[in-house]
Amino acid sequence: MHSEAYLDIVWKQFKKNRFALIALWALAPLFFIAIFAPLIASNQPLVFTEDGKTLFPWFRAIFNTAEVVDFAFNMAMIAFIPWAMISLAANMYWRRRDVPGRRRIFWVLGLYLTMTAALAALFSVSSIRPNNPYAARTFVLEEFRSPETKHGIYPLIPFGPLEQDNGLSGKPETGANFKPPLFRKSRDDWYKANDFFPHILGTDDSGRDVLVRMLYGTRISLTIGFLAVSIYLTIGVILGSLAGYFGGVVDIAISRTIEVIMLFPSFFLILTLVAMVGPSIYIIMVVIGLTGWPGIARLIRGEVLKQRSIDYVAAARALGASHPRIIFRHILPNAISPALVSAPFGVAGAIVTEAGLSLLGVGVRPPAPTWGILLQLGSQNYNYWWLVVVPAAAMFFTVTIFNLVGSGLRDAMDPRLRM
Repeated sequence: MHSEAYLDIVWKQFKKNRFALIALWALAPLFFIAIFAPLIASNQPLVFTEDGKTLFPWFRAIFNTAEVVDFAFNMAMIAFIPWAMISLAANMYWRRRDVPGRRRIFWVLGLYLTMTAALAALFSVSSIRPNNPYAARTFVLEEFRSPETKHGIYPLIPFGPLEQDNGLSGKPETGANFKPPLFRKSRDDWYKANDFFPHILGTDDSGRDVLVRMLYGTRISLTIGFLAVSIYLTIGVILGSLAGYFGGVVDIAISRTIEVIMLFPSFFLILTLVAMVGPSIYIIMVVIGLTGWPGIARLIRGEVLKQRSIDYVAAARALGASHPRIIFRHILPNAISPALVSAPFGVAGAIVTEAGLSLLGVGVRPPAPTWGILLQLGSQNYNYWWLVVVPAAAMFFTVTIFNLVGSGLRDAMDPRLRM
């Protein structure tokens, strides 16, 4: 009889939870939007022709972004096509070799992360990265003023996340500040080449398109969620493993450290640091990561304490295995389930924390496109209901997805619920 690996059993049990499985698949379009946001919405033309010359401003712009988060996601977008081709070829080879599906998924995802990191490292070098000589140009204005000689081909939504529309100088009525969903300018008010396109989800206080800012805000929300959780998972798993395996003085020292760290509420610690150094996405991620690990460490410590008394650990010691090998190769794979279950809940919590801080005006620095900043604008005047409803709905959808995935993992990893 063919034996099943632990992850195969977990996956089989996870699939029985219909809502959790749907939520897992719903993560795919969320990541797709975050990765391909510039290809969905941008005011930089993919191709721009002027006086017989052909320019590629969009291509230049994706290599020269103000935010590190945008640069990383842009590199993931560039890596996607070659990664997809390599993955398809490798998957065909692995299937002929009867490589398990779960292992193929891990390798494929690892390859994508590796390629993205490699591209980010390569093009972070200024001498290699393509420069952007068009950064100071506004192509939508140029095209509108000279349609006979200049023409651009834009992404699906021809607005940028930071593009303001306050109207012509001396004619503020031609702007698009605080306009409701589906607002479209009358032809008499056009002064840019993209004014013909409707603002599907309305605009904010500076005439920036809400839909576009929501799309780019997905990048920041996912980055804060995953990096913050990655930080505290790494710290919690390592310290919890050491405390549970060695016990004694090591356990006492780590346990007392856990108790001290748990005294500091992350939300108010972020408020304090922001007041000292100013709002920053990196402060939010680091503080959540450095204050969230005690719960993980306690869970891992308890699991490692149970595992170290089982015979396979004694057998590994008898065979001369080193302490790091016993901990991370033998014990930890059997003890890491609580950490994996808590990860989706942690991502959801970090997203809510960022939105709450931005709502208070101490989150990510404006004019960065985040869901919390849109909520903060809407909270100032509820007549602009779309600035409350749209980001709130996006947050509800995203947090619900991660919570459902976390619930599915919890049920799948609980032996008492297996049938």
